[in-house]
Amino acid sequence: MSDEQSAEYEYQKQVYERNLKIYEMSKPEIDMLNKRQAEMYSKLDHWLMTLAAGSFGLSFAFIDKIVPVQTASGIPMLICAWSGFIAVLVIGIIGFLVSGLQHSVLAKEEFQMMLLKYEGKNPEYKKRGIFFDINTVLGYAQILLFIGSSLCLILFISKNLL
Repeated sequence: MSDEQSAEYEYQKQVYERNLKIYEMSKPEIDMLNKRQAEMYSKLDHWLMTLAAGSFGLSFAFIDKIVPVQTASGIPMLICAWSGFIAVLVIGIIGFLVSGLQHSVLAKEEFQMMLLKYEGKNPEYKKRGIFFDINTVLGYAQILLFIGSSLCLILFISKNLL
């Protein structure tokens, strides 16, 4: 083996060892991000299904069994409630998709920080505002829409029961 080949071999060995150390250092953080994302997806799916089934089921059962559509008053409130529940579901789906993209950005950033840590530098993590975590903003919007839609549904039901 020539000196040039030997030097190339040593260089490739060092690169491999460096990448292995970087992987070993970053694995816990990346695993944590993956676990958090998987838990979020699971909770979101469960929450959305429960919300959709409960809200629409309650209003459809009320309209069908208790007060027929022909005699119901305040139909615009019911339409407002249904629209709000649909908006909650749409925002939830958007949040689901955005969180996947955001996870990719955070994982890439964490890997770059691991490179700096490996080189002995102290990486500076960016301070993020609330608008970076779009899911937080979407979550607040969902909560407000759900409360508003629930109030419309409660007003519709109380108007038709009294």
